[in-house]
Amino acid sequence: MRSRLSAPGVRQRFAHDLEAMFLVAGLQERFLPHTRRLRPVEVTKTLEQTTKIEMDLRLEAAALSELGENAADDPGFRVPKVDWERTGRDVVTMEWIDGTKMSDVEGLRAAGHDLNGLADTLIQSFLRHTLRDGFFHADMHQGNLFVDPQGMIVAVDFGIVGRLGKKERRFLAEILYGFITRDYRRVADVHFEAGYVPAHHNVASFAQAIRAIGEPIHGQPAETISMAKLLTLLFEVTQLFDMETRPELVMLQKTMVVVEGVARTLNPRFNMWKASEPVVGAWIRDNLGPKRIVSDVKEGLHAALRLAEAAPEIAAKTEKFSRDLTSMAENGLPFRRTDC
Repeated sequence: MRSRLSAPGVRQRFAHDLEAMFLVAGLQERFLPHTRRLRPVEVTKTLEQTTKIEMDLRLEAAALSELGENAADDPGFRVPKVDWERTGRDVVTMEWIDGTKMSDVEGLRAAGHDLNGLADTLIQSFLRHTLRDGFFHADMHQGNLFVDPQGMIVAVDFGIVGRLGKKERRFLAEILYGFITRDYRRVADVHFEAGYVPAHHNVASFAQAIRAIGEPIHGQPAETISMAKLLTLLFEVTQLFDMETRPELVMLQKTMVVVEGVARTLNPRFNMWKASEPVVGAWIRDNLGPKRIVSDVKEGLHAALRLAEAAPEIAAKTEKFSRDLTSMAENGLPFRRTDC
């Protein structure tokens, strides 16, 4: 088994750092109006929540356990098992992992691992966790990734994780798929449908701006197509259309850039789009096609059932409210006498 301890005094140091960050973020929003769209205070709040979770190693163990269950049948990827009896607030104990660090490219090659296959598995696993589960490892740098003797990628250190709701997952999938298929109007539409770009802007003009990002990327060789570059250009364009920073997407964007960087150390000619398409395309087909209709019908039926179960209580409250209104209409608005 392997244990990890939290450093003494780390909570107090983080608290002081966060106080300073909130101060700077507040001053920035107050005195630099053009930076308000970046929402520095909201971003700092997201960081505060993340660090609070990271300070309690029981929550890290829970994240390990949850992602382990989600990824139990995923090809080429797993996480260590947690020893709950030896885990507490200040220590997490987990399965010992024998393997080669992903930063040791020569060691991976000497062990006979398929580096190109590992690069594809890494990005596909990340996208699978993000889109399918809405729960992903948000600190997937080389130091937190191993390859075991069977060629499985093993991720450790789950102090930082991210979650996405259904709307954010659809937003991500449609943007990626829109760039993959060069459907820039769809990329623009989903920005407006999600409410990320104010409605007073013109959708066609925004689609034109998105095309200005996508077309040059499609004209480049595979090894130069960078997610980091795409996100930078997208950020510049959205500024022109008053799109505010979405705190729930900041961690996702950061992690995507890091994962892509790791994949490129394994395969310098790594093609982000080609590797992503099987997972993103499958999610689009399952969630935005006929299967989505079935899922929506099921959710609608569940909602209707919950409403039916609550109907007697709702009816009783409605009847009481009606009686109260009638009483007020006949007798006036009652005032309770209070003693001074």
